Amino acid sequence: MLKKVWIMCLLLFLICAYGTSDKVQSSPSRSLKERAEIISALNMKRVNALLLPAMRKAGIDCWIIMSREFNKDFVLQYIEDNLENTPGGHRNAYIFFDEGAGRLKKILIGTHLPRSSKIWDKMISYHGGEGDDGPSLKPYLQTIVEKFDPKRIGINQSRTIPMCDGMTVEMKEFLVESIGQKYAERLVSAESLIVDFLDTRLPEEMPYFKEAAELSKMIHHEVLSRKVITPGKTTLGDIRWYIYDRLSRLQIDTWYFHGLRIIRKGFPGRLDEDGVIVQPGDIVNNDIGIVYMNFHTDYKGTGYVLKPGETEPPDGVQKAFENSLKVQDAIFAVSKPGKIGYKLDVEAEELCKTWGIEGSVYCHSTGIPGHGIGASILNNWPDRYGVRATYPLRLGAYFAIESHAISSIPEWQGQRISIATEEDAYLTEDGFKYFVPRQEKIILIR
Repeated sequence: MLKKVWIMCLLLFLICAYGTSDKVQSSPSRSLKERAEIISALNMKRVNALLLPAMRKAGIDCWIIMSREFNKDFVLQYIEDNLENTPGGHRNAYIFFDEGAGRLKKILIGTHLPRSSKIWDKMISYHGGEGDDGPSLKPYLQTIVEKFDPKRIGINQSRTIPMCDGMTVEMKEFLVESIGQKYAERLVSAESLIVDFLDTRLPEEMPYFKEAAELSKMIHHEVLSRKVITPGKTTLGDIRWYIYDRLSRLQIDTWYFHGLRIIRKGFPGRLDEDGVIVQPGDIVNNDIGIVYMNFHTDYKGTGYVLKPGETEPPDGVQKAFENSLKVQDAIFAVSKPGKIGYKLDVEAEELCKTWGIEGSVYCHSTGIPGHGIGASILNNWPDRYGVRATYPLRLGAYFAIESHAISSIPEWQGQRISIATEEDAYLTEDGFKYFVPRQEKIILIR
């Protein structure tokens, strides 16, 4: 009898310790349908609460987004009802008019329209319409614009912000032909409108982004473990494809090619080719960004592969990781709403020097999208980063706190190594706060 009780207790323990944990990590708590409903609700809230103020701040009384099948404008994913995510129509126009007195008119003209929508006040299909060359968007677009007679028409064209540059050369020519020269002379860039619209965070978004952050952290801890890594056998390519397979099973997208890097004694720089085999004594750095309910995360995790007989990394490796965390501390110490990105970059790095740390800062807004549309705390290199380093930090914005520190490792004959860290945070009146607790210690791969 006692033996049976002992066996039942053991089975119960195993189910609680492993079965439940594995179930939690097998899939997010939300179904695809629930995620789509959340995206749709957030898009409606975003359009109704943020778009008109952004248009008025930019001095734009009409915003026209032109899009084509399989070449949809980036912005549309944060406007449309996501329950019916159409491929974009053959040629579609998404039009917003400021009617005054707090009213925003929203009109969609095109083909392959959603069967129903809570976003649009009016949907016009020209699928069976007429035109000189068959059914065409042109006459409908011309009639609508002439009816509202806008003074400044914003279009998605920008030299410096890629997310604001969805208007192709051909689509602009088509738009000009449709509305005529009179209104073509009123076309202006909608860059500032789009930045305000997409970089302003809604309070309702916070819990969903936190879910995305927690999922990102879960993948990091899973990857930097013996569940995935067998020292002397597992390659970086094995790890990379494990991540892709894992995200596929979770029905989660990624927005960039995952960065995997090894820092190894006796090898200057970093090893990052797929064929590199993870060995005992390696520092493994993992860079993951996921897309979950249209939110983009950006996280790095750092692990150390213990050698036989080791219970902790060498003191020098520990110190190097602590230095990397202090660069984050410097960023937090100097950052406040309204401060300019590239000036904060200099300020944080100078503070690191006073602490005796060789640090480098390259933070960016995140969430919408991963390399976000808002301010960046990095070098003011306009041909590379556009004007984002000149933006002031926006209260409530989401940021990837990305940086690295260079340290010498005494146990590695003074070899200089760079350990990078990245954690997502949001900006309050008092400065940055993490969505989830940051990695405070090197993850041990035993």
